[in-house]
Amino acid sequence: MNKKLFNKNTTSLLGLIAFIATGGGLIVSTAINEKNFHKTEILIIFGCLFAISLADRFRKIIKKDDKRKINKRNISILVCSFVGVIITWFINHKMGYGAIVANGLVGVMAAIFLPRDLAGITYTSSFVGMSSLEVIPSMTAAILASLIVGIILLTTREIYAGIGGKGGTTAALSTIITKTIIRIFT
Repeated sequence: MNKKLFNKNTTSLLGLIAFIATGGGLIVSTAINEKNFHKTEILIIFGCLFAISLADRFRKIIKKDDKRKINKRNISILVCSFVGVIITWFINHKMGYGAIVANGLVGVMAAIFLPRDLAGITYTSSFVGMSSLEVIPSMTAAILASLIVGIILLTTREIYAGIGGKGGTTAALSTIITKTIIRIFT
């Protein structure tokens, strides 16, 4: 039995579970804090549609035959993730311009200088750099977060591709994982 631990199906399934858990967690936490019951119902309906659409997309991905390997494209994704998080975090916290301006600057520069897909990856990664100092307290933590968001982008590349919400969910998942790792080791 010569099976890899992290083949395409396994990483896609892990990505699917991570996205559903992150989206579900965000919906549940919002629903708990929301006093208006009708808004909670709407959140639950959207959450169910989110999970169903992710599961359907996962089913379609499994049918494709795709070999994952380290190549120039994957390295470009990791570099863009690194640059997006680090520059946004630096502009946000060290230069003091704030999260919105930092994200906007990184997004505009990525759109000007990078191909469309890499600009999107850099912009998505910059969402992680918008985190407060309570979540990502140092440049070292930002480097860790950039690695995590890069890995998540690589392993979930085809899940929910082209449908709104993946960038924010990816950033939220990356931030949650980074904060958990920081808590474990501090």
